[in-house]
Amino acid sequence: MNETDGYDFLYKLSYKSGPECDFTGSTREEFDIWKAQTLEKVKTMFGFDRLQSVPYNAEKLESEELVSAGGKEYTRELYMLDTLEGLKMPIFVLRPKEGNNKAALALHPHGSDGKNGIVGIVKEAIKEKEARFGYSYALDLLEKGYTVFCPDMLGAGSRKPISTENPEKCDCTAINNSLMSIGLNLPGVTTFELKRAVDFIYEYGVDTDDLLCIGFSGGGLATLWLAAVDERIKTAYISGYFHSLRGTLLHSNFCGCNFAPNMWKIVDLDSAAMLIAPRKLYIETGADDTLNGREGLSGVMELVDKVEYVYKDIFAADNFKFKACDGKHKWYGAFINEF
Repeated sequence: MNETDGYDFLYKLSYKSGPECDFTGSTREEFDIWKAQTLEKVKTMFGFDRLQSVPYNAEKLESEELVSAGGKEYTRELYMLDTLEGLKMPIFVLRPKEGNNKAALALHPHGSDGKNGIVGIVKEAIKEKEARFGYSYALDLLEKGYTVFCPDMLGAGSRKPISTENPEKCDCTAINNSLMSIGLNLPGVTTFELKRAVDFIYEYGVDTDDLLCIGFSGGGLATLWLAAVDERIKTAYISGYFHSLRGTLLHSNFCGCNFAPNMWKIVDLDSAAMLIAPRKLYIETGADDTLNGREGLSGVMELVDKVEYVYKDIFAADNFKFKACDGKHKWYGAFINEF
């Protein structure tokens, strides 16, 4: 035990402080009460009561006819959406000429030049990273006939106020520091903006009965929180982002998009995943992913067991699947053939 560097102090304090919203019930009635109370606390934590949406006023900026590597003809459209007063979100729409009319929201990781990397626009500076992490899931879904919506999240891609010349860099920490200084936070603003993207998808003219949201790493983070607070997401696929928040303390996940005031006091990520139940939830991670935190895969499995209990024992639903893949931090696509 080292009482000088502060690690043990922080680690123990984080557990003494919460989480308040740890589900300990055993019945559907208890779960429903817990869910309603936890959702309200999460929305307050994210500052939703201080955020006011505006009409999204979708403006089409570009439209290009393309052919995928698999030979599928599609149109790549670029829209600009208003999300909050003074804030706009660009979003690619990959629309196959022939498909099943199903819709998917694909959320990019860090280091992919925002939405560009996951739709196949790979700059020289990120070619090595794209090859290592393999985050082409927007194109994977396009090949399956999905219309895929791919936004730039705040702090990445074309939405970086600082590091505009570096496609690998995200400005999440600087933005979150600024937002927290005025009582808001980046994960809250991001989740709120993505709800506006879902509004757009619902009016675009595609089948939303089983709307899929999918993301790797930072995109997995955003998928988790969006599906937790928005019931319109019917299926969530999270890759490379499921762990104990406390397990990552001073080990990994230092980016500002991971933090909101009182987050650790209120929830851990198993609680966020439980909010998705009984909707479909797929989670994959690398067994050796350093983002798994201090306890590694064993710590992840503790959370998985809790989520699985809610799905199987509370709902008797076979809608939750988890896979620990053999390797490190990357997109595996272990469940992509489910769609």
